[in-house]
Amino acid sequence: PLVNLALLEDAVVSGSVDTSDAGGKDPMDILWDPSTNDWATVSDWHEYGQAFGLTQGGITKENPMWWKVEWPTEKNVNYITCTGVYGNQPQPTTGWAVQVLVDGNWQDLAKAHDGWMADTLRGVGVGVKTQTNWLWDGMFVWRGLEPVVTKGVRFTVYANPDSLADNTVSFADSVKSFSWTGRQLEAGGPNAALIQYLDFSEEEADNRKMDGKVNLALLDEAVVSASFVKSTYDNIRGEPAQICYDLIKDDYYDKNTAWGEFGYGFGYEVGYPDEGQYSDPPAVDDAFYWQVEWPVPKNINFFTWGGTYTNQPQHDTPWAVKYWDGTDWEYVTDGVGGSLWNLDAEGNFLNGDASADPPIPGDTLLPLVVGVDGDAFSTLKLETPITTTKLRLEVWSDGITPLWSFVIRCRGGACISVDDTENPFKAALVQYRDLTALAVEPNEEKVATEFALYQNYPNPFNPTTTIGFSLEKPSQVKLSVFNLIGQEIAVIVNEMTQSGYHQATFDSKSLSSGFYFYKLQVGQKVLTKKMLLLQ
Repeated sequence: PLVNLALLEDAVVSGSVDTSDAGGKDPMDILWDPSTNDWATVSDWHEYGQAFGLTQGGITKENPMWWKVEWPTEKNVNYITCTGVYGNQPQPTTGWAVQVLVDGNWQDLAKAHDGWMADTLRGVGVGVKTQTNWLWDGMFVWRGLEPVVTKGVRFTVYANPDSLADNTVSFADSVKSFSWTGRQLEAGGPNAALIQYLDFSEEEADNRKMDGKVNLALLDEAVVSASFVKSTYDNIRGEPAQICYDLIKDDYYDKNTAWGEFGYGFGYEVGYPDEGQYSDPPAVDDAFYWQVEWPVPKNINFFTWGGTYTNQPQHDTPWAVKYWDGTDWEYVTDGVGGSLWNLDAEGNFLNGDASADPPIPGDTLLPLVVGVDGDAFSTLKLETPITTTKLRLEVWSDGITPLWSFVIRCRGGACISVDDTENPFKAALVQYRDLTALAVEPNEEKVATEFALYQNYPNPFNPTTTIGFSLEKPSQVKLSVFNLIGQEIAVIVNEMTQSGYHQATFDSKSLSSGFYFYKLQVGQKVLTKKMLLLQ
């Protein structure tokens, strides 16, 4: 961890910028030495590139401006940092790539074609095991949880390929005033420029902080990424990390986003992606996924996400939450379609109605504990946490109907086009929470002045579970349990009950595994929720 591979004795560091145009003349000036916790050389500005105000044309992806390090023997690399001098670098018209040398050819490790706006968040144009994050201070960080084996690393910038296609010479066809620079950031944060191999293989599970305010997807070491299957960048809405909710700020992680969403825009047909093909880079038949991973395992028992539309995922779309067990992807939960979809005997679509007597289920494969309600809110809550380095939300086609317009959205904050701050549901969140003291969802207050029915806990359960409810005044209460075809199978409470918050215990006894509804009835008022029994 104290070795910058660009400072090894056999490393050769070089750059393409003519020294007469250089903002910094020596490519060595940008390197950080972790063994001394300081820059490797003495320099006025610790930068290398074009001087301020210079505009240079003819810089294409095939003939870029570059800084590079090469070695005569292969190195394992899984951590790379570099920075731009100014907060607006690279410019919105500038393409960039971080590349590795494989079999004599430079291959893109991370890239974007829209300069600044494309680089601000993690997961831009890269594969499962990588992160890009060129923040407002100009820093880019790449973490490969499995190292690449290479004889070289190269930073490049070039004119936006889209701007070159119009055959008209313009400002957009040039690269202006770009310099890489070494950076010393806050204590504990990343410094630049660094090229390293870090061994995380023996690390124990560590959640860093357990105060309930940490979104594990926003830890410094977290890598948020997604598949870009059957799509160009233009077809993707938002960035993977833009859907994360920051509990510390009590707002969206990134407020500079139009809708706080990521996925395929309205009306865009993705095709027929399959489940289970996890090549790197993704193949054309890979499932669509949003994923977060860490080099050190985390304990996870709480995950929320939102959809943009109430019919997401569509009625015929398989979906799953999965985690990596070190060898394979294991299911945490799965289902088909969103909860508003249901088919009658003739195949016509029906909306579910939980208040009906008996209740009409939406998607019976989607229990409320991991379900999507009418506002496309989804919550996964596990009594026993999983320990993993990777968690993903995945959707794919059933092979009959194409996947289309699937968008994941954050909830509970404000951004450019959405003010959702009054929403008690916060998404997307990945956490470990101490659920032993919670009888209800964390955002469900036990308010004695309202008529309310709370989610049972634990859920799924075996053999008993606790159901909470509150009354605004003393009332005759009936709390009962129904099977999926509407038959009443148990009465838990049937008596006059005082106002305030109450709990009742349900014993499943000889019932079989599956989904059940529990209903709270006070006079003409009825509330219904769904629970899952696992024998």
